[in-house]
Order: sequence, then structure tokens, then C-alpha cells
Amino acid sequence: MKKFILNYILVPVLLFVIFNAIVLGLLYCTRPVIESGIIKNIDIAKGKYDGNGEDALILFLLDETNTPYQRSHVAIWTLGQIKSQKALPYLKEFYRNDPRGYSCKNRHDSVLCQRCLFNAISAIESDWEMHPEFNK
Repeated sequence: MKKFILNYILVPVLLFVIFNAIVLGLLYCTRPVIESGIIKNIDIAKGKYDGNGEDALILFLLDETNTPYQRSHVAIWTLGQIKSQKALPYLKEFYRNDPRGYSCKNRHDSVLCQRCLFNAISAIESDWEMHPEFNK
């Protein structure tokens, strides 16, 4: 009976607890990296445009003198992370219903990343916990 309890109850419970601790640890470790990326991208946008971070990122997105790669990876990604409702119409305007980004594969130097757009729109429209505290 002791062997049964050990093998079929305690070991699975212990493995479950360890697995969840590892997952939570990894999630906790990536948060500061994401937050520093958000801050860096807001600083890039604010260095070129006036206004708060959200407005500067929108202007960065709309300014076609910035490369499509920069617009995708600085503005679009960050607008999704901060859940910018103000940017949502612009993001939807650029989105071409390509969630996997097949139309922009190996073409990020000439077109906006459709996968980034899809992810940003999804993040803004969802109830996911993102980083709205940077949207000030």
C-alpha cells in the first residue's frame, strides 16, 4: 500500500508541483526582458516624435520613412504589448488577414510583418495580461 501511494499519488503530485514551479519561474524571468524592450522601443519613438509613448509609437508606425522592419518590431510589437486601443484602427488598416505571416516571409525590408500585426491586434482585443502600465 505504501508503494502504491508513493508511486501513484506522491510522485505525480511532486512532479506536477515541480513542473508548475519551473513554468512560473520562466514566465517571471521573461517579464523584465519584455518590459525593458517596451521601454527601449518607447524611447526610440519618443526620440523622433512628440507626445506620450503611445502617440509617439503610433506616429512611428505611420511614418513611412521608417523601414517596415522598424515599424513592425518597434511600433507594432510595442503597441500590442501596451494594449493600445488608440492604435487598433491603424493596425487593422495595415493587416491583410495573414496570421502566420506567409505574405511577408523574407520581405520584412519591404512590407509590414503580418504576424506582428495579428499578434498585436489579438493582444489588444483580448483580456490577456499584458503591459498596459506603459500606456501613459
